Amino acid sequence: MKILFNIFILILVSLFINACSAKRLTIKSLHPSKIEKEKIYTIKVDRFFHDDVNQAISLESRIEDKIVDSKRVFKLKNDDFGTDAVITGDVLNSSLRYETYYKTEIDYSRCRYYRYDERNKSRQCIEHVIRYIPCENREYNVTTNIRVIKPITNDLLFSKTYDKSSHENVCFDYRPYPFYRTSGDKYSINSKIADQIAQDIVDDISPHYVYYNINIIEELDDKNPLYNKSHEKRFEKSVDLLVSKNLDLAFGELNALDKELNSQSFEVLYNMALIHEANNKLEIANKLYIQARTLTLDAKYLDFINYAIERTSINLEEKIKAKSQLP
Repeated sequence: MKILFNIFILILVSLFINACSAKRLTIKSLHPSKIEKEKIYTIKVDRFFHDDVNQAISLESRIEDKIVDSKRVFKLKNDDFGTDAVITGDVLNSSLRYETYYKTEIDYSRCRYYRYDERNKSRQCIEHVIRYIPCENREYNVTTNIRVIKPITNDLLFSKTYDKSSHENVCFDYRPYPFYRTSGDKYSINSKIADQIAQDIVDDISPHYVYYNINIIEELDDKNPLYNKSHEKRFEKSVDLLVSKNLDLAFGELNALDKELNSQSFEVLYNMALIHEANNKLEIANKLYIQARTLTLDAKYLDFINYAIERTSINLEEKIKAKSQLP
């Protein structure tokens, strides 16, 4: 529970910090299944009640395709024998709600009132026909509850209700209304929503990657006598390499700067740590972040660094748990 709370805080801090910087690096971190006390490899997907959106079929497909670090995570089975878990559920809702409104459009090809010119024997349109075009705001929704059960003991290992919606706006300029709306629209779109729910289910019951957009420190402090113009230009070059995801080249630039500056630049150490984190070397990254924190009192950058230390500490624990769950 403490880890979940800390992750929630990290997400809030991440949203706040990300709003303050234009340059970020996307990294991923391996997190464990929410079924922590069981190692699940073989799975049977049982029938889902009220399943008019192929929820069970989508879930089977997602389970079969789940691969982490080039390893297939699950094996599908058709019976309970030797099965680690059985997944069943209920499609609680599959709906389409719509709201009708009209937009107006001037039809310049049709005239409502004319002015007749006697002298020139001609007509001039003074008011065109206004078309009223029917439109719909549509909301498609699927709500699915799942239960993961241990077949031998019938213990409930995991249960969750998933709710997803899709919105679209449709206008019927040249199509009959309301006959254009068909049950096929609802089936097609809600089946796609059910597939998205299947992906969320598989992420919850298996090790999976979480993605973060992490701030890059973009420039050296030009008021710091430690730096000269050459240092500043080379650091900016390393940032450009980071942004373009040339991590090895960026690290080479930063490592050379770190040696010249005797590891006294928190900006250099922070961006080096960020590269290690992107390469999934969380222990090294955490140590460099801690080292960087000792070199600055700037409140803005301390927020970045403290967030990075907490993030890498938690993600290291999560990675260890996730690795233990893989086949």
